[in-house]
Amino acid sequence: MNSGSAVALPVVSSQLYGWNPAALPTSLTALLLVILAIVVIVRQRGARLAFLFSQMIFFVAVWFFAFSWMYCARDQVNAATWARIGVGAITFLPAAVYHFSATVLRLWEKRRLLARLLWTVDVVLAVFCLSTDAVVAGVYRYSWGYYPRFGWFAAPFLLIFGGVLVFHLLEYLRQMRRSQVASRRRGIRSLVISFAIVYLSAVDFLPMFHLAVYPFGFIFVAAFLIYAAGAIKRHRFNSITPARAAREILETMADALVVCDSEARIRVVNGAVRTLFGYAEADLLGKSIDALDPDESFPLRHLLSRGTLRDVETVVRARGGQRIDVSISVSPLSDSEVEAGSVLIARDIRERKRAEDERRDFVVKLQQSNRELEEFARVASHDLQEPLRKIQAFGDRLRTRCVDQIAPEGIDYLERMLAAAKRMQSLIGDLLSFSRVTTKAQAFVPVDLRAVIREVMVDLEVRIQQSGGRVEVAELPSIEADPLQMRQLFQNLISNALKFRHADVEPHVRIDSSPLRLAPDSLHNEDEWCEIRVADNGIGFDEKYLDRVFTVFQRLHGRSEYEGTGIGLAICRKIVERHGGQITAKSAPGSGAAFIITLPRHHRTREETAA
Repeated sequence: MNSGSAVALPVVSSQLYGWNPAALPTSLTALLLVILAIVVIVRQRGARLAFLFSQMIFFVAVWFFAFSWMYCARDQVNAATWARIGVGAITFLPAAVYHFSATVLRLWEKRRLLARLLWTVDVVLAVFCLSTDAVVAGVYRYSWGYYPRFGWFAAPFLLIFGGVLVFHLLEYLRQMRRSQVASRRRGIRSLVISFAIVYLSAVDFLPMFHLAVYPFGFIFVAAFLIYAAGAIKRHRFNSITPARAAREILETMADALVVCDSEARIRVVNGAVRTLFGYAEADLLGKSIDALDPDESFPLRHLLSRGTLRDVETVVRARGGQRIDVSISVSPLSDSEVEAGSVLIARDIRERKRAEDERRDFVVKLQQSNRELEEFARVASHDLQEPLRKIQAFGDRLRTRCVDQIAPEGIDYLERMLAAAKRMQSLIGDLLSFSRVTTKAQAFVPVDLRAVIREVMVDLEVRIQQSGGRVEVAELPSIEADPLQMRQLFQNLISNALKFRHADVEPHVRIDSSPLRLAPDSLHNEDEWCEIRVADNGIGFDEKYLDRVFTVFQRLHGRSEYEGTGIGLAICRKIVERHGGQITAKSAPGSGAAFIITLPRHHRTREETAA
């Protein structure tokens, strides 16, 4: 047994090498591998799969070439160097084989990370093998020449090498069981057999453990060359032709495709037919298209006889009797202007139908909710207010006619009762206003916002004078809107500005606007919007309560400080949203508030939307 020295570059000299018959079969096998790789790449014009196949057999060729030089070496130093080069090439085989397999099985996207990890591990192993004696510690001297001697890292190396090769064979077997295409199963089976043959060349590892077994692995590699070349050609390396492209398209289509002859008998089906309807290819070929029809009163053959059709909704029967909603398109096939059959494409629309049913149920529930809201508004405007009016009327009579007969404590109770009735009446009125934003809405018409605010200021004239306030109105645009709701919007905002003021400061309200350009919106015929600001110098609020101020019945202050029901700003938001806009606010405690309203200037008509 001879040990190898530290790693050195091989020296090629006639004095250091001699003829060895053992090198002939390995060198010829390596030469054939290189020729096959070149032929595959040239013939396939650099196709990805061709490159991966050639890369794989290139590493085997390097392995065999290096071992041929090792056999011919006359000293153990050069022999050990060639041994490390050969084993270094072997370390790349797991990654190269798995990369090829993941691609040929169309699993590259799912196995990309694993393949890259294997390449990283193999590169590290190759460097480890070439730069140390951990994998190849030296060489043995056999009758056929020098041969590598495994070092202390042999066990982990073989574990990685063998584990990856077994795993990739399992990938082939799993895909072969899952595939429903007979030709694809045959192709995968051929590849499994070819790889199983070449893996028998692992017998060449036995002499590395000092077992004097002649390394005849080249026989299995040669058999692999013959078998794999034919299998790969049948499976994936055929030239790309229109017919092959058409077959690939048919098998990858998500829609079911059926080709029928002039008698409506099924001649061709794609994979989606099997996936969608559960039929095997043999269950349908040669049978009438009506085999897929659950409704015999209107068979599918009638659709084929009507010529070209697009997106006709119908129902198809699956193998288990399940009814599947589909959208069918039909195109006639003709030869020399004579109609010879039809192509039928069926698209699964069950999800769409389910969504339509859910939307229809939602619309029904929404209509029911609107009816209930209208009923509430009717009850609130009549039935609820009538008892309140009586409470207020009789309370007023007690206060005016019987005040002398009531104790002071009773008068206090009476005042509280009348105040509660008044608050209840205000609350009902505000709830009615909130519900009528949608139930009593009017059509959008051109509205001059400056004119609307002038009318609001007339209504609030007394409150403005009592508070000593001032309302400043800049130029405002005309927009398409509901005039009554615009009036209600600005009346609520200006009233709030006058109400939530500092006790010792006269309120100042400023209303202005500016154009705002946004991305085109499908609800509007152009991208012109306006931004309107209603700013005051009032008490303001903390912006962390911004969402709360626009919610029904939400108040930031007690009723004893500021009157109101807490619905006004909720009505404002509902009005703005009904007009397709948004409302927000900027404020800080003690620094006033600015309410910012974004509204479209124009709205699409139904005719414009349809166009």
